[in-house]
Amino acid sequence: MELAPFQSRTVEVASEVLKASGSRRFLVADEVGLGKTVIARTIAQRLQTGRRRLNVMYLCPSLEIAGQNRPKFVSLTGIDPEQYDPGGDRLALVPGWLPEEGNGFRVFTFTPETSLPGWKPGPRTGRKAERELIRSALDRFPALLSAVKRLDRERAAGGRRLLADRGDLNGFTAAGIERAMRDVFDCPSESIEKAAMKWLDREDVDIVEFVGRFRSVLALAALRLRTVKPDLVVLDEFHRYADLIIPKTETSNVPLKQERARIHRLLVEALLGGDERPAVLLLSATPYRLRRLGGDEIHEVDHYRSLIDLAGFLADDDSRRAAVEDAMREYHRALQTTGTRDAIRASVLAAKERLEALLRPLMARTERALVHKEDLFDRENPQVSVETQDLVVFKHFAEAAGSEFAGWAPAMWTSIPYPAQTMQGYKVWKSLKTARPAPIEAGSGKGSLAHPQLRHLAQLVGDPGHLSLPWQPPTVAWWRLEGPWSSRRPLPGKTLLFSRWRGAPTAISALLSINLFGGLRKPKEKAPVPLLRPGGSETGALVGLFMPWPNLPLAIEPQKSSGTTLTSVRADARRQLEAYLLAKRIRVDGTEKRPTWIVAAGIEREINGTTYQGVSRLAAKATRGAKAKNWSDLPKINRVSPAEVAALSEHLLSSPGSILARCLVRHGVPQHRPRDRQRTFAFSWESLRPYLGHRVFADLIQSSSKKKRYPDALADAMLKGGFEAVLDEQMCLLSRLGDAEGLEIVEQLSAGLLDRPGLVQFRRGKANHRVPVQAVTPFASGEQSRGGKKGGRRLRSDTLRRAFNSPFWPHMLCTTSIGQEGLDFHLWCSRIVHWDLPGDPVDFEQREGRIARYGSLAVRRSLAREHGAPSLAATRGASPFGELISLARRIDSDRTGLERWWLPAEGRPTSVSFDWRFSHRAARRDRMLEDLLYYRLALGQPDPEAFVAMLRRVGADETGGRELAIDLSAISRVSAASG
Repeated sequence: MELAPFQSRTVEVASEVLKASGSRRFLVADEVGLGKTVIARTIAQRLQTGRRRLNVMYLCPSLEIAGQNRPKFVSLTGIDPEQYDPGGDRLALVPGWLPEEGNGFRVFTFTPETSLPGWKPGPRTGRKAERELIRSALDRFPALLSAVKRLDRERAAGGRRLLADRGDLNGFTAAGIERAMRDVFDCPSESIEKAAMKWLDREDVDIVEFVGRFRSVLALAALRLRTVKPDLVVLDEFHRYADLIIPKTETSNVPLKQERARIHRLLVEALLGGDERPAVLLLSATPYRLRRLGGDEIHEVDHYRSLIDLAGFLADDDSRRAAVEDAMREYHRALQTTGTRDAIRASVLAAKERLEALLRPLMARTERALVHKEDLFDRENPQVSVETQDLVVFKHFAEAAGSEFAGWAPAMWTSIPYPAQTMQGYKVWKSLKTARPAPIEAGSGKGSLAHPQLRHLAQLVGDPGHLSLPWQPPTVAWWRLEGPWSSRRPLPGKTLLFSRWRGAPTAISALLSINLFGGLRKPKEKAPVPLLRPGGSETGALVGLFMPWPNLPLAIEPQKSSGTTLTSVRADARRQLEAYLLAKRIRVDGTEKRPTWIVAAGIEREINGTTYQGVSRLAAKATRGAKAKNWSDLPKINRVSPAEVAALSEHLLSSPGSILARCLVRHGVPQHRPRDRQRTFAFSWESLRPYLGHRVFADLIQSSSKKKRYPDALADAMLKGGFEAVLDEQMCLLSRLGDAEGLEIVEQLSAGLLDRPGLVQFRRGKANHRVPVQAVTPFASGEQSRGGKKGGRRLRSDTLRRAFNSPFWPHMLCTTSIGQEGLDFHLWCSRIVHWDLPGDPVDFEQREGRIARYGSLAVRRSLAREHGAPSLAATRGASPFGELISLARRIDSDRTGLERWWLPAEGRPTSVSFDWRFSHRAARRDRMLEDLLYYRLALGQPDPEAFVAMLRRVGADETGGRELAIDLSAISRVSAASG
């Protein structure tokens, strides 16, 4: 990914600070969606120059964010992320299991909650592997070991002991562990064993507290090792764990709490300080809303004090912190200035320039408001009305919930549809289970939904036919699409939904999925058998459908023009194939009508026997156990009939395997080695085939095709739905706008396909059901499992994120605040639904920032309108969507680089929130959006309201207030210097 000018300038400014002497700390506070992680990766490259190795330690608040962003840092090593060995995932485990090293980089990725023992309050016994290391470390202290064993036995009382097994202390040193023990147990000189035993004799500690304390010992010892100690620490979304850098003052006199606070400081000093302190790069779009571990804000009222505290940490200088605080107060006073407009402006400008001078060496922030004065979204606010059936559901729920939950009933009912059927896991569920069933229940798959918002949402995301689409249409169609993808049929596209209640995503997913499948299955009814399963005499034809033939697919380069019909595309493909066969000295005559896959196999064998041997080996593995012909026995073919040519050209144009083969060539994915072809065929046969075999797809595809057999109808749909254009676009997103190269593109394609549905609990009457959810699915909430008699492994949120960022299922993702910060959902989604309004403007921006990002669907649609036609006229064999990207990049960039790739020239994404008749929701939303405008303009101001009031006094509206607002962008410093 090429850096935009604003990103390049941010990299330069930050690198200068992090390379220099001094605190070597910097904050990149760019607005949501502006590529802070890419900036961080480039900064790491700058810092590594001239060094043998750079240890990069990346910390973020959740495994979901880690899973998304780790590959961006792993790409520094030059190692395939799918093959990369990340090493131990806890600090204590790292010395014995170091991450793989490459290109002078070693990358560690952690979440502080799991990897910094003692940081989160309360006992934490860690993983078994950590406790095994503790057991081994105690061997040097027999008396302490004996005491620990006794306490462990007493706690276990015949059960599993915490310290039963030994581990391998490889990578640690005895001296390093002892030094860490002395620091943790506060024993500078006397016998550390006696000091630890004395501590263990206290009444306020137990074996669990000891294990937590010794986990801190191992983490501290690990951080002090040269192989582990970071050279660059990247703290991503750090505002969610800000007490890592701004520890809470422990005011309690309780010794245990005082000790935990001291150990916290020890770990932070080892991580961020020391004689050879690392460079520290902070990333956060909302760094002025710093939160403690429990979610409480560090400064709940005066948010600007968080900025002052942050400046103190970045400068590592109390005097600089005091200067920033003084400048903040001066700026606040300037906002209150009275007098003439010129006097007010002069006072504000002087105060803001002083504050900028203090903050710019510490941080940089780029905002879209620098170049874009309008709202980033088209806002839809449909009005919903309560109907009689809705009130029946509410009345039953309120009565069943009882007096204990009476105050919560309206809020829960408005957000969670059919609560008596969907609120598993809530405390109120105990009452709901014992109550009589609701007089109106969902689950039949028929009739109107009894929830105001859900009725409108069902219209918004489309009928079952829309949700049954196996893939979204391409941004640039190569020809006139037909069938379910026809432009004459409005397609709703993908939807990202945010709610505040965790029960809403599972309820919405279940209810819309029930409608998709036409109602709940009967008790003990088996799921319908998927299609495209191998077996019987048709297995050879099925394998041929998904086989990426090495030569024949390249005989055809589909015709491309927005107005071209499929009839024209098919005729042109046949002409190209006939010319190719003649060039290969394969005669076209006769009247034979052999199976198309046998004809393709025979010609491939005639063209190149060596590559055909690889094909036959792949086919042999796929057809093992089936009653199918042996591919290695198929004869060469050097003569075909016109009828066979017609069937073969249709096969090469429309079969998934042949489409994939052409796309691999366009994107330079190697296919020279047998291993390369094996991995590609594995994607086609083991991932794409099962996905396309869903019965729901079959109902839709066969209803719009004259072909009776599903494989034939599917091939027909490949053309009608522009599957080759879709695949080309997705491969471009993974490579040219992402970091994937070569076979990694194929691996990421495979990761974007959900082969099996998740399961969500749903109650109807007295019976519990599990609803399969795949087209509409909850994200990181509710019960979602895959395979296995007991539910199998959980459907990981990272898998869902990858799938949603593909053109395939799910078409709708429902989430809570867990998907609100740090995650990307923008590649194929341009609509966000606020099922419940967020708590404040910051949350509003975080939600909408999930899809208003670099190269988003809305941006690509805008580029397609400008460059779509010339991109389709690209050089034969090139990637049309890659050509579109190249055309867009060849246009002279704007000053910042924001306009082209972050701000669509036309066709903004859509933001939907619901207006309930006779409610205050519309007024609250409007106030919040106004606050959001002020938030963007006045971010970091000591008093946003005073800032806006000042703008009005001087006659400047909000769009012109940028001159008087604090501007910390790196790109503006270039303009100032040149001016």
